[in-house]
Amino acid sequence: MRRFLRAENGAVSVYLILIIVPIFLFQAVLIDFARIKVAEKETESAVQAAARSVMSSFDTDLQKRGLYGMGLSQEASEQLFGDVFIRNLSSSVSAKGFHFIDTHSLEDSTRVTPVYSLANHVIFERQLTQDMKIKAPIEYTLEIVDKFQKSGVKEPFQLGSQFAKEAAEVEKLIKQREDALDEAWHSTEAMNAKLTSYHTYYRTRIAALNELADRIGIHTVDGIRDDMTATNEHLQSLASSISDMELSIASLSKAGAESVESIKSLVAAKSSLEQQASTLTHKLSELQALLQNVLDYTALTVRTKLELAANASEIARLQQIIEPAIRLAKQKNDDIRTKLLGISDSSSTGSLGGAKDVFQHVSLIRDDYFYQYQTSIASITALFSAFQASVESVNLYTTEHTAQINQRNEAYWNEMNSFYAKQSSLEKVRMNANSATEANKQAQTNTIQAILEKAKQAIGGCDISASPSGDEALYSKLQGDSDQTAAIKEQGYYQKYRQANAQDATIGNDVAYELDKAESTSLRAMDILGSISHMAEMLRTELYVNEYAFTKFNYRTYGLEKTPTGEPKLSNELIDPGTHVLANQEVEYLLYGFSSCAANITSAYAEMFSLRLAIRTLEALLDPEKELLNVGSPLLVLLVAAAQGAAKAFGDMNALVKGEAVELSSKLSVTAFKLTYKDYLRLFLMLHSNNTKLMARMQGLIELETGKDLLQETTYMQANAASEIRLWFIPKMIRLLEGSGLLGCKVVGTQCQFNRSAVVSY
Repeated sequence: MRRFLRAENGAVSVYLILIIVPIFLFQAVLIDFARIKVAEKETESAVQAAARSVMSSFDTDLQKRGLYGMGLSQEASEQLFGDVFIRNLSSSVSAKGFHFIDTHSLEDSTRVTPVYSLANHVIFERQLTQDMKIKAPIEYTLEIVDKFQKSGVKEPFQLGSQFAKEAAEVEKLIKQREDALDEAWHSTEAMNAKLTSYHTYYRTRIAALNELADRIGIHTVDGIRDDMTATNEHLQSLASSISDMELSIASLSKAGAESVESIKSLVAAKSSLEQQASTLTHKLSELQALLQNVLDYTALTVRTKLELAANASEIARLQQIIEPAIRLAKQKNDDIRTKLLGISDSSSTGSLGGAKDVFQHVSLIRDDYFYQYQTSIASITALFSAFQASVESVNLYTTEHTAQINQRNEAYWNEMNSFYAKQSSLEKVRMNANSATEANKQAQTNTIQAILEKAKQAIGGCDISASPSGDEALYSKLQGDSDQTAAIKEQGYYQKYRQANAQDATIGNDVAYELDKAESTSLRAMDILGSISHMAEMLRTELYVNEYAFTKFNYRTYGLEKTPTGEPKLSNELIDPGTHVLANQEVEYLLYGFSSCAANITSAYAEMFSLRLAIRTLEALLDPEKELLNVGSPLLVLLVAAAQGAAKAFGDMNALVKGEAVELSSKLSVTAFKLTYKDYLRLFLMLHSNNTKLMARMQGLIELETGKDLLQETTYMQANAASEIRLWFIPKMIRLLEGSGLLGCKVVGTQCQFNRSAVVSY
């Protein structure tokens, strides 16, 4: 055995085996590894190609609208993906001959998973942005941006809006001041009337008390009652004596002639007693009258004090109304002064011509007016309190006391008369001026209101005769069931797409323009100018989404607007918005979002009228009447200008709804340019920008028109597929490489399996 081990026969062969076998094994593993990598790349390419093939089957109806969504069902998508995947594998080549790579698809391994759809606002916005990124800037720049930038209307618009705001603020302060003064004067007149009646009443009462006091003198109730008691006792004694004398006379009369002298003597004595009794009876009557006078005096004195206390409370109550009202009026007067000072210091109304001069004529009341008013009322109240105190302190109305009280009664009355005579003339001038101003405002308001009523009648825009219930049914699909009493409300397309993006489904755009009250309409119209001025700085923010609305949807004057050659302006898109089922109202619906044609068209008309009213009002403000400025009412100046502008705005609207272009303003702009109904809708879309609601309405209109549920229109897809390749040499050695991460496949028996995915989107 030892010899065999030490033998050298065949050593070369063993050496060669030890060298060649590892080389062979290495070459075998290397060949299979190379085949695996080629198969891996082939599988990845096949998955990518299959996924792209599926996505190439887009919906042509949506493609005409600049949108791309996969037009195949889930089953058809997976079938197409599987077919293309297999055809791109080497196993699909003819089986004849030698094939270095022979990749096979695993059965039931292909899968297509839709991830996002056109219902997603991020996807939807991205696609329409791609569609509009060339067309929108050109269209918008030509139609809006260049016109506004070159016109020079930004500053006048801003100044006009600022003037309207300042006029409203000053007018509000003026009204608050005047209302406070009216309240104070109303209470002052009540005080004057009451003090007049009090003066007369207490003058009579004091005279009555003085007269009673004169009758009473220094007598008291107790003294009078003592005298009455003594007199009664004396009368009773006299009556007893007279009765006794009568009995004696009767007795003597029976005695005969000898008693004649005695009888005469008794009769004389009786007569004397009767005379005394008569005198005492008269005295008792006088004492009773005197006692009644004392009682009447006491009662009248008490009643006078009680009545005077109640009267003083009423005067104090009126003072507590007047003085706070005066303080409030002074505060508002100071606020007006501060506001006017701020306006004069700023240049915010610098280019409005003479309209700004109205602020110089706003009535400011001197501080001494309020001081004198308050001090006079306080003085009158104090004098009446002094009169009350005098009455309270007097129990016996002697000549001296009566004179003093009468003097106090005259004091407050004279003060009231003096103040009232002076103040009434001032208040009359003030109230007459206010009445004239209010009458003028009302006249202008009536003029504006009459034009607003005409505008309401002229709104139109919805062809009810053509399809009385058609639009209602279409809006029901768009907006859902509007019947508030229905137990189960049907969801509309708009709500569906809002909820798909986790948004509330509130109907409308929180913007509702109505031609209601003249004053509020005029002020709100001027606010639009400020909004447009501010909007000019960010015109491109919502450009693409808004312009998509005008290229893919119709509006009221679609087909009525003319080219410079007189031909109708029509869409150059693959679809004609004029053929849509919701005719001549889609952009208005996108803008306002109400559930009827009438509501959307009315809102568009009302807002457009408001803007034209604001522009025409601003033109009138450039040259107001001088007499009007002297009135000192900024709101009146604005209303007069609005009344002039309303008539012109109504004429502008008649032209706009016919598809004609109307000059923005020849007085405000340095370059003349015209805007159409469509251009104003562009502005309003910028003013009320709300992309999430706008896109949900767009999606609803697209589904209404095409019948395509955008929730099912896939724009982002993940595809998965698996393949395998047979290993030629030593699978177990290949398996050893799995843990290294170099293979990219999983060894199963003699096969190496690949699982690959691809993500593609439009």
